[in-house]
Amino acid sequence: MTTRLLLLLACSLSFTAVAGPPPAKGTRPEIVPLFDATTKLEPATTEDTPDALITRFADRARDRHAREAKFHSYDHYLSFYWEERTITVEVLDHVAKGGKDVTVNFATQTALGAPEFRAFFRGINTVAEYHFNHSAPLIGSNLYSARITANAAERRPLKPGDRIEMEISQFLKAPKNGRKNYYGTTVLYVVGRGLVPWEGRGELLDSFPLPETAWLGGGTTLPYQYSNEPKERFKQLAGNIAPLSVQPFMLGRRLHHTDFGDGKHSEGGNPAFAEHAGKLGPGFVARSCIACHAHNGRALPPEVGAPMYQTVVKLGADGNGTPHPQLGGALQPQSTRGEPEARVALANWTSVEGKYADGTPYTLRKPAYVFKGATPEFFSVRLTPQLVGLGLLEAVSEETILALADPDDANKDGIRGRTQIIRDPETGQPRLGRFGYKAGQATVRHQIAGAFNSDMGVTSDVFPKPDGAAQPEKPELSPTDLANLTRYISTLGVSARRDLTNAEALRGEQLFAQANCTACHTATLTTSAYHPFAELRNQTIHPYTDLLLHDLGPALADNLGEHRASGAEWRTPPLWSIGLTAGVSGGEAYLHDGRARTLEEAILWHGGEGERSKEAFRALSAADRAALVKFLKSL
Repeated sequence: MTTRLLLLLACSLSFTAVAGPPPAKGTRPEIVPLFDATTKLEPATTEDTPDALITRFADRARDRHAREAKFHSYDHYLSFYWEERTITVEVLDHVAKGGKDVTVNFATQTALGAPEFRAFFRGINTVAEYHFNHSAPLIGSNLYSARITANAAERRPLKPGDRIEMEISQFLKAPKNGRKNYYGTTVLYVVGRGLVPWEGRGELLDSFPLPETAWLGGGTTLPYQYSNEPKERFKQLAGNIAPLSVQPFMLGRRLHHTDFGDGKHSEGGNPAFAEHAGKLGPGFVARSCIACHAHNGRALPPEVGAPMYQTVVKLGADGNGTPHPQLGGALQPQSTRGEPEARVALANWTSVEGKYADGTPYTLRKPAYVFKGATPEFFSVRLTPQLVGLGLLEAVSEETILALADPDDANKDGIRGRTQIIRDPETGQPRLGRFGYKAGQATVRHQIAGAFNSDMGVTSDVFPKPDGAAQPEKPELSPTDLANLTRYISTLGVSARRDLTNAEALRGEQLFAQANCTACHTATLTTSAYHPFAELRNQTIHPYTDLLLHDLGPALADNLGEHRASGAEWRTPPLWSIGLTAGVSGGEAYLHDGRARTLEEAILWHGGEGERSKEAFRALSAADRAALVKFLKSL
């Protein structure tokens, strides 16, 4: 193996700059792109050389095997997951170039007692049985190699198209903490093609590539889940995670699960993160990221009368979003110093009755709130959204999003998607807003830093002033911590689309398009070549969003604007993984304030630019309505 490949495998922090075309015509001059041809890029995860197709990715230690549903112990994380428990992998596919072998090299953080490499799934006696079982020899410092010279399942030479399911077990020799023996992620490599998300077929669930129609997150897409752990589905590494990302991912995850009051980890068996104890507040909404973003999914509304600790309540002195003189820009209903500035609770639900065109009645509900303490006139209530796929949305070029905008409704379809334009909090440059219910942040990093500031009272270099304060304070979240958190959120895997051959779901997809829902919920986007993270570049994704602002009418409006967005305008939310909401969150709640208990209710609340599509849905037969919802739940 060349020195260059060894350095890449060991996660060198070198970057490369690439040449590219000049700024595209039509890009609005007031918007400065996040990334362009001058952006320094991390090394590519695939390389096509004369001798081999090279694929690089990373992995983490797991408790059991992928198909062991009775254990429910595959997708969760074990104690000390951020220590010594990640590996980087390099696949040298010589068969793709006329050679005779596929060599798999993997580097670990600490020595292994038994570097077990398994390939070619068999699954007859146990769901963890393989045809090729190999103790990989040590070829360098914590560097192991397995050479595959034949298709062990069919007992013949390798050829392009062969499916090689792999599992690399980390049986640690002498870990500093925690147990020794772990298994690995079950991945599928197709000779001559590369790493692909997989589905299990047949009684044994033998692994086959998922059709690309299922790859909602492009190469980041996860394989289907067979371990029956629905709550863990939004917590996984991207399917193509790069060697440079895996350890920062784990360190960022630890921060995500850390209580910034006492430093405790949210999952048992892990030590407190003492370095971050005592940083909470003085005003805050929740004590940790995971307290609001439970399982990284959508939050559910509180019970009537209960405190709202999974909710951001944006505030203003006026409808333009000028900070409130007493409460700042967001309500912080808890305090480390006595009584909080104010509290808010869900007072009640008001029923809104309606009927489908066929006469079937339905009931919607609208929330009302009660404040204790200072009562703002202008406010906006927003439940925490799911976190998967954010890095991919950041990687979509400004040119792509601008091409979808139609602020003057030039095509006369009633849809007027507008861009949100904000000022970069660090550079002052005008940026395209992408994140938050009204696209109030341009980057994942800024979204995270803003949440730390307003939701936990933790300052950073990005937002050094506590909410409502006049003067900056010493940053409590270091640039390295923020970078690790950004990497973690940006490289979470996106679950694959399901029900690919289900006739009802496929009919529902057609009905979704016929109702012109795709005018806002754009099915397919492509990420640019310029995002620094290798796993996010040049991906064809299916997020079902245009990332634009749309006026959804008075029924969904609040009275607080944000940057260019009015109270009635909302950024189109992505729909990928929406069908997993019930399993991840333990229930269903949709729209910005969780008022919709079902996807049907979410559709029926649409007005304004969504009025025609809502009415098209309301006019459908019961069977067609069910088909459309079946399609949404397949995402």
